[in-house]
Amino acid sequence: MGKFTFESLPQLRILSNSEIEQMHENAVRVLENAGVVFAYDEALDILEEAGCIVNRETQKVKFPRDLIERCIESAPSSFDLYDRDGNYYCKFGDSKSRFNPGSCSGLMLADDGETARPSTVADLKLISKVAQYLPQIDFVSSSVVCEEAPGDLGSQYLYYTEMKYSNKPIIGGATDALGVPRTFKLLESVLGNEKNVMEKPYSIFDICVTSPMTWSHIGAQNIIDCAKRNIPIELISAQIAGATGPITIAGCILQHTVEILSGLILAQVVRPGTAVSYGGAPCIFNMRTMYTPMVAMESNMITAGYALMGKYYGLPTHTYAALSDSKAIDYQAGSETARSGFIALQLGIDNISGAGGLNVIAEMSVEKLVMDAEYIGTLKHFEKGITFNDETLANDLLCKVGPAGNYMKEKHTLKWFKKEHNYDNLVMNYQERASWKKEGGKTIFEKAKDEVAKIKELPGMLLSEEQSSRLDKAFIEVCLEAGLTKETAEDLIAKCNEA
Repeated sequence: MGKFTFESLPQLRILSNSEIEQMHENAVRVLENAGVVFAYDEALDILEEAGCIVNRETQKVKFPRDLIERCIESAPSSFDLYDRDGNYYCKFGDSKSRFNPGSCSGLMLADDGETARPSTVADLKLISKVAQYLPQIDFVSSSVVCEEAPGDLGSQYLYYTEMKYSNKPIIGGATDALGVPRTFKLLESVLGNEKNVMEKPYSIFDICVTSPMTWSHIGAQNIIDCAKRNIPIELISAQIAGATGPITIAGCILQHTVEILSGLILAQVVRPGTAVSYGGAPCIFNMRTMYTPMVAMESNMITAGYALMGKYYGLPTHTYAALSDSKAIDYQAGSETARSGFIALQLGIDNISGAGGLNVIAEMSVEKLVMDAEYIGTLKHFEKGITFNDETLANDLLCKVGPAGNYMKEKHTLKWFKKEHNYDNLVMNYQERASWKKEGGKTIFEKAKDEVAKIKELPGMLLSEEQSSRLDKAFIEVCLEAGLTKETAEDLIAKCNEA
């Protein structure tokens, strides 16, 4: 190893430059020769008109190289996001990692830390309020499915609840083919008009491919509907290595590349310049237990590979991290949350979903969400990097204090200690044992439970009366379109308000 050289410094690079280029060439080859299934006639029509080879019988689409590369070029590298009131919130894709809770959990871990029960609208309301009040959490999301939500309604009840209690941007999605236009009505009711929804995007819409290499009717229609309405899209491949994807990590990254690019192409053909986030939720198939862990090291390695591909294409990126496959808030939960979160941060992933999540995101814990937020705060502190200048380098101070001196009384310490060190911790324990015992000796879970109880009593970021009235009216219209009665819609509204 050479001396005084930068060439041997480590970087988080799971693929070399040449391997990234080779991955791209192989993805183009698969898209050109094997193709991808789109199980939706309108998608087939659109892609055929754009120059793709379409087999109507198999619904398979093959893509020409020039179209692939043209669509990658037309997708923006970043886009502006706004809050519920139409105020500028952030530039998504600006190289800063942002975090939101896990999504679509069917179960909720009760506050005893042991019992898993079906999730309810009361849980989603609480999670939305907690995410609103925790400064480390950047977005709210459709964290739980809510057992009260009628299947015919899709995910609109989730949007309705989130919009009621938080003004942060929403990471959402749909479980039905008509989910986008119905959600658009809800967004329009709060933002005031169609123009505001299209020009000041307030939600990013998750759309999942069906691995291997198939876009369902729902997924394809959601892409088209989002592109037409200028709603930013987050394309997600949730392949399972060894089951719905190759057993090899390189093969999974290749399939992921093919799947996401095919969805991106459809979006760009419908509307060039549609904002697309290059996302994923990879799992592996554990041949010993028959379980599909999302936070296994191999899953993180797949993420590390596809994130590099997204960066290579100049696109914002997404993954699931800062979560755990554990069924309890234990050592496994802490280590997996920390490992996956730090890897995602080091990769520069723009949207990191999963805080509060357990058991392959099938379960949510609001207490874990509080703990995870505190950990995320340390990640964001790390992300700021080292302030490096003459004053922080403290050369003169070292000479002044000298050997065996004391820095506690120096003005330099008073000036910089809050800037250089993170003091945002509420639940982590940084006391010596006697002080900790004197204050009750509470565990991190107990302290998180206390914080949840405090937030639960707060009102949340409520809508104005006018906005709330418009949202209620739009929600009733959406329910009627879905075949529900007005009485059912009003009952759902009441449950959300009373939860």
